[in-house]
Amino acid sequence: MHTGQEPAHTPPPLERPIRARPAPRNGGLTLTRLVLVAGALLVLAWFIGEKTSGSSTDGQTPAAAGPDTSISPGMETRSRAQVVQSEKSTTLRQVDDARMQVDGHGTVLRIEGGIGRNFATDLQAALAANPSLQRIDITSGGGYSKPGLEAARMIRRRNLIVRVQSHCASMCVGLWAAAAQRQMEPDALIGLHQWDAQCDARPSPQREECHYQMQFATDHASSYEAWLRDAGFNRYLLDLQSRTAAEDIAVLNVLQLWENGVDFSVVDREGARMSRAVVQQYLVAKAATRQTGG
Repeated sequence: MHTGQEPAHTPPPLERPIRARPAPRNGGLTLTRLVLVAGALLVLAWFIGEKTSGSSTDGQTPAAAGPDTSISPGMETRSRAQVVQSEKSTTLRQVDDARMQVDGHGTVLRIEGGIGRNFATDLQAALAANPSLQRIDITSGGGYSKPGLEAARMIRRRNLIVRVQSHCASMCVGLWAAAAQRQMEPDALIGLHQWDAQCDARPSPQREECHYQMQFATDHASSYEAWLRDAGFNRYLLDLQSRTAAEDIAVLNVLQLWENGVDFSVVDREGARMSRAVVQQYLVAKAATRQTGG
């Protein structure tokens, strides 16, 4: 159920194994594939665990922006996302709110966890209390659409930098895309999939509000897809988002985002910008270390 509906930050134990499978591909970067295989294992543990603990009950993220489509012509030579598969939930669950903490200088807000019902309210309070805030560092699997869209508009108005530290999926990607500047740490991952709000499963008036949110998220200028387009997400990535089932997640690393024209920079933990060559060296070394069990 989901895409915007995602995780709470305390994952429950898994009841059955879930697998990761690569989307069909022809060619592509060997390095990118190597890094994705290593990274997908981490995402597998994060996404599956959190997702089973939180499907939305309020303002849940909308259905995909557009119908399922095949890969756009001319994209066959690009490396493809790793698709992490999960089970389709049949119940609506609570998404816990993320932890938010401002650094000692009042310039960086650290966010970790789901986009719950109070996410936009909490973000607004943090921004009001810290007028010098310049950047958000985020790790999130996503959450509800309504507070997520409100938060993205706040980020846009304040011209904030948003840096992904570990992973950012579903509605979280909208926050990142809406930022004035987008950053990622070199081993961070982005996750895309369809939106499934289950509007008709809700009682009135929640049902009507849910349908409105779905319409807003796909049609308006300050919508999820509009922000992705502004951030440079190309047709392949938009198609990937629309055709990846709501219970699954398509995982992309920094190399693949660069490959597909997304406008962002990669920085190390200290904030120093990393070139593509340096990022490749870093990821090769990290993948090799994982393979050898170091």
